[in-house]
Amino acid sequence: MRPAIIKIKINSVTSRTLVFSLALLLVFLSGSQMSSQQRGKEFLQKEKTTVQQPKLAKIVMGYYPGWKKSEFSHSLIDFSGLTHLAHAFTKPDIEGNLVIDPAYLYPELVAAAHAHSVKVVMSIGGWDNCEGFPPTAASPEKRSRFIGQIVDFCQSNGYDGVDLDWEFVSSEQESQNFSALVRELSTALRAMEPPRLLTMAAPSGPYYGKWINFEELHPFFDYIALMTYDYHGAWSDHSGHNSPLYTCQNDPCGSWDDSFSYAVIREIPLDKLLLGIPFFGRSFNTGKLYAPSTQSQYYTYTDIQKLLASGWKYNWDFCSQGPFLLSPSRTTLLSFDDIRSVFRKCRYVIDNGLAGVIIWEITADRHNGRPELLQTIARTFRVPAQK
Repeated sequence: MRPAIIKIKINSVTSRTLVFSLALLLVFLSGSQMSSQQRGKEFLQKEKTTVQQPKLAKIVMGYYPGWKKSEFSHSLIDFSGLTHLAHAFTKPDIEGNLVIDPAYLYPELVAAAHAHSVKVVMSIGGWDNCEGFPPTAASPEKRSRFIGQIVDFCQSNGYDGVDLDWEFVSSEQESQNFSALVRELSTALRAMEPPRLLTMAAPSGPYYGKWINFEELHPFFDYIALMTYDYHGAWSDHSGHNSPLYTCQNDPCGSWDDSFSYAVIREIPLDKLLLGIPFFGRSFNTGKLYAPSTQSQYYTYTDIQKLLASGWKYNWDFCSQGPFLLSPSRTTLLSFDDIRSVFRKCRYVIDNGLAGVIIWEITADRHNGRPELLQTIARTFRVPAQK
């Protein structure tokens, strides 16, 4: 049986009306789609311009050696990975004058840091720059002169504070004089408008730390940084890690973890405590860890990457949580920090509720055109700190 066929007769007027209606509908739908796409593009563009990197959850104070500005200018610094920049070094002379090398003056550095909301502190002292500290700290008149010149320099040059790096306070008398200097300098810096910071690069253990009265002095500091590197070097009679996270094989030279325990014993508040991450390593003329050694050399992280590319063998020490290299002849061992160990140290800071880290020093971290160790620190500290 054939189905019935229903015929509908459409006259010319009805046909024109239908065609016109369909055309209007197509135009409307097309316009709606274009409008929706345009709004989507505008939304994406708006999102791109308003999304910002989260702020660092911890303090990251990087040292910048003033003598390196000709080879590593301020334009190469990744300020996004820093909260503070320690500009190294000025020093006191034996009469209590603040000695500033003309090459130290670098207003572009200060301006660039401030443009990125990074605070700049003048670091005073450093290795081989401390002969003026003992006589200056011992005299009330010289302390007053020294502090007055510090205040004037910070005011005139836009520095946000001072970092004391006396290496090292070494006697009971020097200890008392250092305490007097800290109290008077802190009072002067806090009286400025706006108040300035006072920080300290401190010994990482009791050998020199015993001469610093941390228990009474910590209220006068904004941050106290332990120099948790150089645990082994030319001064040790055996090889070992430059900056081990943990102590292994009963090594007497210490580790990050030992220094943290020491800081707790010495009553340094955790919200003021910074630990040091080195962007350098040290070699030893032996092919084994904790073996007798008589020579040691300094290598930047950048130098170490070149050794890796030339055939040195990478090793990871699971006990200390740090890497080391062996030369092709297996007669030289080189301890350093890499992305893996730096990440573990940053997690240690987060897990133990410390204030943050210091870095010696930020020009030494350059690989494939980027500061990969500093970027590792920044990525880790941008993650919400959870215990």
